[in-house]
Amino acid sequence: MIQPHWDTNNLWSELVRISQQSPATVGIVGGILLIFWLLLLWQFYEQTKLSELIVAVNKLVPQVGDTKSQGLQVKHWGRRLQPLAENVNGVFEAAQQAMVEEHEIERSKDEMVTNVSHDLRTPLTSILGYLGLIINDSEQQKLQREEIMKYAQTAFDKSGQMKSLVEDLFDYTQVHQVDFKLHWAPLDLAALLQQLAVNYELEAEEKGVVISAVSNPTVIEMVGDPDRLARVFMNLINNAFKYGEGATFVRLSAKVMPDDNQVEIRVTNNGAKIPDESVKRLFDRFYRVEGSRNTKTGGTGLGLAIVNGVINAHGGQVRVESDDAITSFIINLPLTPEDDELPD
Repeated sequence: MIQPHWDTNNLWSELVRISQQSPATVGIVGGILLIFWLLLLWQFYEQTKLSELIVAVNKLVPQVGDTKSQGLQVKHWGRRLQPLAENVNGVFEAAQQAMVEEHEIERSKDEMVTNVSHDLRTPLTSILGYLGLIINDSEQQKLQREEIMKYAQTAFDKSGQMKSLVEDLFDYTQVHQVDFKLHWAPLDLAALLQQLAVNYELEAEEKGVVISAVSNPTVIEMVGDPDRLARVFMNLINNAFKYGEGATFVRLSAKVMPDDNQVEIRVTNNGAKIPDESVKRLFDRFYRVEGSRNTKTGGTGLGLAIVNGVINAHGGQVRVESDDAITSFIINLPLTPEDDELPD
C-alpha cells in the first residue's frame, strides 16, 4: 500500500523490510486497519443483536392476549437498542391493555343485554299474565269488577316500569354516543333548583319528607343544557326518595366556589348510609345497591350512569359522600364551559 514497487517477491520479507524503514507509517496503517476491523466487528454484533430483537418481537405477538407476559428485558439489548426495546414494550403493553378493555366491553355488553332482557321480561310477564286473566274471563265473567280493576292497575304499573326502562336506555345510549352534543344555553341554576323543589313538594309530602333548595348567591348564572341538567337533578331526587330509607329531608344546595369558575351542587338526604363497597360502583350502569334485579323500588340501575354521563359532558365531576348522618351527591360544574366545548 505504501510502496510504489516491491523489492522482493516474498510478502512477509517485504513487510519486515518496510517496517524497518518506516515503522511510524506501518503503525498508522495498522491502526487504521485495526479500527476498521473493530468497526466491522461492532457492526456485525449490532446486526446480530437486531436480528435477535426481531425474533424476540415476533415471539411476543402470540403473547399479547396473555396479561402475565412482561415483554422484553430492556437491559439485555444494550445501549443503542434499549430505546427500541422500550418502545416495543410500550406498544406491547398498550396492545395488552386494548385487548383487556375489549374483553371488558364485550363482557359489559353481554351483561347489559342480560340485564335489559331481565328487566323487560319481568314486567312483561306480569302484564301478559294479568291481561290474560281479564281476557279469558270475558266469556265466563267470574271475576269481580274490583279484581279486574286490580289486575288492570297492576298491568298499567308494570307498563310504566317498562316505559321507564326504555326511556332510561334511550337517554343512556344518547349520553354515551361519540357524537353526543349538549344544547348550550344561559340558565339560572338557583331558579332551576327552586323550581324542581316545588315540583316535588307533593311527592315529598306523601313520603313524609321535606324538600328544599338553597343557593349562594341567590342567582347563579351559568351556561349549560337546561333540560339535561334538570334530568340530572330529577334522577338524584328520585334516587333519594327511593333509596334514602328513613330520610326526613332532601336538600338541594348550590354555591359558587370562590376565585374559581365552578359551582358546587349537593343533593343531600339523611337516609340510610350507602355501603362503602357500593360507593365506587354507584355510577356503573345497571348497578343497584340492593344487589338484585328486583323492581321493588322501580329503579332501572341507569339513572346514576346517566347523571355521570351528562355531568362529564358538561366538563364537570360527580361524587358521593355517605355516612351514618347524611348522604350527599356532590356535583362540580364550570359556570362557563371551555371554548372548544361550545358549538360553532
